[in-house]
Amino acid sequence: MYKPRTFGYLRSRMGRPSKEEILSGDIVPLLFKLGWPMMLGALLQTAYNLVDTMWLGRLPTPHNELAVGALSLAWPFVMLMVAIEMGLGTAGIALISQNTGAKRYEEARRDAGQLYFIFIFFSVILGILGIITAEPVLYWLTGGSPLVEPAAAYLRIIFMGFPVLIVFAAFSFSLRAWGDTITPMSIMVTSVLLNIVLDPIFIFGFGPIPHMGIQGAAIATTLSRTVGLVIAIHMLYHGKVGLWVKLHHLKPDWVRIRKFFRIGIPATVARALDSMEFLIFAVALTYLPMHTTVVAAYGIGGRLLGLSFVIMWGLGMALTTVVGQSLGADKKDRADMAAKKGILVMMLLMSVIAMILVVIRGPAFAFFIKDRPDVVVIGSEFLLILAIGAPFFALFEAVSATLNGSGHTIQQLGISVTRLWLLRIPLLLILAFHLGLHSTGAWLAIALSNVGSGLVAYVVYKLGWWKKKVIEREKLTPGGMHI
Repeated sequence: MYKPRTFGYLRSRMGRPSKEEILSGDIVPLLFKLGWPMMLGALLQTAYNLVDTMWLGRLPTPHNELAVGALSLAWPFVMLMVAIEMGLGTAGIALISQNTGAKRYEEARRDAGQLYFIFIFFSVILGILGIITAEPVLYWLTGGSPLVEPAAAYLRIIFMGFPVLIVFAAFSFSLRAWGDTITPMSIMVTSVLLNIVLDPIFIFGFGPIPHMGIQGAAIATTLSRTVGLVIAIHMLYHGKVGLWVKLHHLKPDWVRIRKFFRIGIPATVARALDSMEFLIFAVALTYLPMHTTVVAAYGIGGRLLGLSFVIMWGLGMALTTVVGQSLGADKKDRADMAAKKGILVMMLLMSVIAMILVVIRGPAFAFFIKDRPDVVVIGSEFLLILAIGAPFFALFEAVSATLNGSGHTIQQLGISVTRLWLLRIPLLLILAFHLGLHSTGAWLAIALSNVGSGLVAYVVYKLGWWKKKVIEREKLTPGGMHI
């Protein structure tokens, strides 16, 4: 009797929530029920980077420092390209979730089809653009750092497989908005496990496969993500997911596409500006003394923090779905209560995680890079200082999720610009360069910008402008025509 009861309890707590549960169930358990697959999915996404970092950190010295630093320099460039499309994914979440909450399921499927079309079209263009521009842009930004050549070698391969990354993102976005967070996570598990196997083979060489270093890490990542996309396409084609998108849904619908861009452009700008800031921040570190050591510490520290951000991201995506579907069903009070409880839960969890990382910071850094105590010292300070702003970062993320779910992306753009461009970059210039605090000043700039932007985000939440749903602006017939 014990095992069946235990299984039933876990299934009720961890299985896919019904549409009724999303609109009327207890909010905190629902956030975790929707969020845990996305947390695991984001954790697995972080695992891609962590596994790459771990194996590259085991290359012979000094190649390990160069490879880890190059990965830190390359990834913001990738995210800059991803950001251009991910903002439109935010529009997809708002439209699909609100139509789902309003029980307009065919409209949700049509919106999902347009999301796929947009992502396929732009992923090819951006992939080619990334291949062409990565090396000259990084060379120009860094003034010829030795990190540029390995970073560019990594980026060329990643951008060749860019459509794979982006199309799977469309699959994940649409299902999450629908309320299915388990399917994308399940596919990601397969992809990450494959990446763990392939990474050392392509980095160090095995049998007929030669030693390829950082290029091998890029090949392993691209191959494993390709397998994940093949599985996703198979499930879509055979109707194995609730949001069944057929080929005719992918036919361009310019009315819907304009709506995507109207909602998505502010989110796209926000994400692009975020990624540009992260790239500029990483590049600025190359102008500090001992810059290869500082950039390596920044890269490892960011990946360790990524293990904590996955919880924030998972809960934030769950909150986006609940807010979007609640507003679509005209349940403004439930959307507000979901936002309030999401803020409290995320701030509490982020505070606990930050304290744990502070305690284990030294051994954690030592695990990821061998024989480099200078990287461990600078990186340990990084985690210690960032703990200051940890709960405020969670506050910022919770409010951002609320705004994205409601489709009010202009407000989200405002708080994002405040965090990174009005606070972080000026603080970096003042503290790290003008006052000469170097890496310590850079870490303080991150922490203080999280504190300031978290407070601004809370003011935006309290103003309540976000409670109007975006699907009220236009009504569509089942055929997609305006009435």
